[in-house]
Amino acid sequence: MQQMQSGTQTFSDSVLQCNIQPTNGYTFGGIIRYGLTDLISIETGLYYNQRNYQITATRTDSAITVEQRMRFVQFEVPIQGLIAIKLSKKIYANAALGGSILYKPSSVATYANPYDKHEFRQVGLVDINDKLGFDVRASAGFEFRDKKAGVFYLGATAFIQLQPAFTFLSRYQYVNFKQAAAGPVNASGFGLDFKYFIPYTRPGQQIFKPGPIE
Repeated sequence: MQQMQSGTQTFSDSVLQCNIQPTNGYTFGGIIRYGLTDLISIETGLYYNQRNYQITATRTDSAITVEQRMRFVQFEVPIQGLIAIKLSKKIYANAALGGSILYKPSSVATYANPYDKHEFRQVGLVDINDKLGFDVRASAGFEFRDKKAGVFYLGATAFIQLQPAFTFLSRYQYVNFKQAAAGPVNASGFGLDFKYFIPYTRPGQQIFKPGPIE
């Protein structure tokens, strides 16, 4: 999945202003689909998710600005119910609804020191009590099913994370002068999906049961 998130957020305190903007991230992993019928399935698996951010921090009274990048990693266990509509012998339209359990293993940070005097430190803080999270998601797409080649899926997913991704903490220090700005970072967005399911046949059974349209 190629992932895109909500827009720029701004945090400030006195002479420190910091903008954090999400850029394209990605998700990859493995997923299992259990077919209740030929048209109704349940999916679950394990994903590695990396979110990328572009950060602009400015000391407003002296126009000193730094550009920094930060990566944030979490793991996802999605659980979705899926309904398919058979459009032709091998082409299906899908819609899915469900959620994910999220695990955030650690905080992240990035550091810059222009002119060896002005220290800018950006932290994506994950408290020990906030390592687990949840989101709700909906997907739609199309898939090609072939008994020998497997299943190829192309679609899109929209997700709403029920808690902030992390607490963003921006710190600036010049000699003994210090400033800090902080706040929660929203993590909702959408992504483009590509999935492949290997063909699987139980002994003596077909990969797919015959549907209502042949």
